[in-house]
Amino acid sequence: MTRIVLSVNTATVIEDSDRSENPTRQRILDGARDAVALHGVSKLGMADVCRCAGMSRGTLYRYFGSREELLLELSRCEAERFRDRVLEAARSAPTPEARLHVLLEQSTRQVQEHPALQRLLESDPGRVLRALREQFGTIREEIHEILAPVLEATAPVRSGVVEVDQLVDWFTRILVTAYIIPDPDPEKMLEGLSAMHRMLSLGGAPDVIDSALKGQEKA
Repeated sequence: MTRIVLSVNTATVIEDSDRSENPTRQRILDGARDAVALHGVSKLGMADVCRCAGMSRGTLYRYFGSREELLLELSRCEAERFRDRVLEAARSAPTPEARLHVLLEQSTRQVQEHPALQRLLESDPGRVLRALREQFGTIREEIHEILAPVLEATAPVRSGVVEVDQLVDWFTRILVTAYIIPDPDPEKMLEGLSAMHRMLSLGGAPDVIDSALKGQEKA
């Protein structure tokens, strides 16, 4: 896809394929990330981005025609970076069972360790939410690849009470929520989610499962 970026004096055509490959564009986004970490979103000016990126306003506006466009693209990049780092860490876990713990742990850690991401979430969560909405399908597919072997072994799935796809969708939404609304006590949240997985592994909530199975028998 081709997009046209309009600035005060120029109209620049940029291919979507150049987004991640263009070093100047990446330098601008890195500068924007640093500027947001320093100044926040509400007080951020294009001059701040230029200083952090070490380039002129003219160069900046050739790639991003407005502050709004730059912040939206930065939100997309931060969401992608969050996704890639969390999933990469989960894939490197030593056992399938450890993947879930790593996935949850990294989801909270990535937000804690990145000031720019914290600023975006605090000041302008709408942009981040829009970026995550665009990527939700991809995130869910990748989480399915990672967690399906773990979830298929749980009693509720084996008994037919719930499907793997339903659990994956549920876990994906939990991760996105943890990203948008960081818990003030990440360790406590992690313990709670790990306990949910243990409950699934042991058979889930017995009363709920028994009721569901009886309902299936009557049908």
